[in-house]
Amino acid sequence: MHNTLNAWADKLQHAVFPALPQTVAELTRLSADDNVNMWNLARVVEKDPGLCVALLRRVNNGSQKRLRTEVTTVEHAMMMLGMTQLRALPKAIPLIQRTGDPVGREQALHLMAQSYHAAWQARELARLRKDLEPDEIFLPALLHHLGEILLWLYAPAKMTQIEELTAQQQMEPEEAQYVVLGFGLDHLTLMLARRWGLPTLLQDSLKSESAQLPRVYGIMLAVQLARAAAQDWYRAATTSVLEHIAEHLGHDFGYTAAHIHRYAVEAAHMADCYASIPAATLLLHPSQPEAALGWKAAPQPAENQGAARSQIMDMPTEAVAAFCLAPQLHILHRSLQELQAGMKAGNLTLQKILSLTMDGMHDGMGLNRVVFALLTQERHQLRARTIAGADNDPVFNRFLIELNGAHLFTRLMEKPQALWINDTNRVKFWPIVPKPFQRIIGGNSFFLLSVFVKERPIGLFYADRHSMDCELDPHAYHRFKQLGLLAAKAMEMVSGEKE
Repeated sequence: MHNTLNAWADKLQHAVFPALPQTVAELTRLSADDNVNMWNLARVVEKDPGLCVALLRRVNNGSQKRLRTEVTTVEHAMMMLGMTQLRALPKAIPLIQRTGDPVGREQALHLMAQSYHAAWQARELARLRKDLEPDEIFLPALLHHLGEILLWLYAPAKMTQIEELTAQQQMEPEEAQYVVLGFGLDHLTLMLARRWGLPTLLQDSLKSESAQLPRVYGIMLAVQLARAAAQDWYRAATTSVLEHIAEHLGHDFGYTAAHIHRYAVEAAHMADCYASIPAATLLLHPSQPEAALGWKAAPQPAENQGAARSQIMDMPTEAVAAFCLAPQLHILHRSLQELQAGMKAGNLTLQKILSLTMDGMHDGMGLNRVVFALLTQERHQLRARTIAGADNDPVFNRFLIELNGAHLFTRLMEKPQALWINDTNRVKFWPIVPKPFQRIIGGNSFFLLSVFVKERPIGLFYADRHSMDCELDPHAYHRFKQLGLLAAKAMEMVSGEKE
């Protein structure tokens, strides 16, 4: 994955993210006035991801970089750049009408509009959470699809392939991305964000394992909400996102949904630079049976929300696709060989071990979701250290296991062992799988392997195939144990070298 990802990042690093003609014209008009209010200018710039990227890159590449802390908001970036350079900025950026082909431009514009809706929701939801700096939430949500937008503009044929696989083969978009590109689009955005020095909060929101951070989790949920609402506000997948947002905010469902609907209308009023139909319009056109039956007419009592969420997760929704990743055994063999060679040469790091192991399990074995969960310093929790295959699933990305009481995972932390939960042993083991964990994974068949270093537990590997239609098998379990045990051995060697 990494070689292909680096190649695409190299190709797009110097690509120009185009601007929208309406925002460029409005910025040019307003900035001509020496007494213009900076807040009014910022409201114009933040509508346009292209202007925002150009603004941040200009600040990061200029002399201001050595004299400041990180720039996290549009207003801060504009103040750092100054009015003279800000007036010149629109002239240095091509308009989107001159970039790409018609199909790619249309898709890019649709994604930009969706991103603006996500950013507006993210900032307003942060205010509801009483975030101390809600404006810092806006840019990470706005630029979350940066890599995807650039590929629609500069490699539309690849993106069309992904769209076709998603529609025709019922693949999850993330899996189709791996098939066509060899990596997920979030990884491309993350690499570009690092190279361009974009806000750390954006970079964190593109790492699955960062979902444990409340601000990052809020951004991820807002991105998911905008994506789901662009299809239909009243389908089960959107309902599920709303449920999780309500839980995140600590409010009941009805209160949360009412605010989110209002924010959608506000975003639609502001986003006059996009020709696409705003998500708020779809609030008036329910198309699913859930709406006809009086969808969420009243807020649920808090004690019923968990049960309702479980019912939603059990429903056959659009979110769970019947696509099974094909094993790529050459990748598995490469991971095994590089781990063995690194152990022999003594040049491995924990990050390299995990990178090779995750590639081998996800790409090499065709396991859809793979996690290495690290035992926390207090030894009270297993918390996701790295995740593969769940780029756009913020709920799963909050992979966390509390080690309190007697259950499956406290037993796994007693000695090195592997386990495959399947039809033959589910009756025995399922009752001791913690309920919160069952809700996170949304399935009932998976692999586990506890990792010990010097006879002390340090974490575990988890893997599944996500969909009920993609069964785990003995060959995959054998390979999972083989690679997991080799990774554990490599970790022990690295630990010994540090002493």
